[in-house]
Amino acid sequence: MRPLFRPLRALAIALCLAPAAARADGEFAQLDFGADDLTTVASFTRGAVSAGAVFSTYEGGEGIGFSITGGRDISLGSQPVTLRFGPTLSAGDGLELGFKAVAESYVATDWGGVFAIGEINSIDTAYFAMLEAGHAASGTGLALVLTGDDTGYEEQSLVLSRSIGLDGDLRLRMGYRLQARELFVGVAINTF
Repeated sequence: MRPLFRPLRALAIALCLAPAAARADGEFAQLDFGADDLTTVASFTRGAVSAGAVFSTYEGGEGIGFSITGGRDISLGSQPVTLRFGPTLSAGDGLELGFKAVAESYVATDWGGVFAIGEINSIDTAYFAMLEAGHAASGTGLALVLTGDDTGYEEQSLVLSRSIGLDGDLRLRMGYRLQARELFVGVAINTF
């Protein structure tokens, strides 16, 4: 039961900290470069359906994953949350099929907004959680990211981002991975 504790805790934190539903049509793409790794994420949502892909290269290997999920809005007390569930496919050392559960929420504030997401994947009991606050007037954002799985991988990152361009969809990113003790830089496009 211990391997499930961290991902369940990450999902619970994400559910509790963001009080409004996040579902909206849009696209997201991100590219991060570290000293010895590269991570690319792409996803889109149309109505209740979301699809995504992740590609990573790191010291000692690489991996790619795909998912498609169906979403549903629920309320946890007074907090609307979007839940998504669906199959995943991972290719690294071989092909693996799995199942993903995601909870996400967004709340607008008078200074910007807060977005929280937590997900658990049955492949390697992988988990991802992020809490991000964005300041609308300055175009800056600050995020805390937790990732890991039951193979021993565990990472926490702090990420600072800044909008560039007229519509604010394009963001420059700089972060620090606490376990790896390394900086990374990146770019993201978010139309949600």
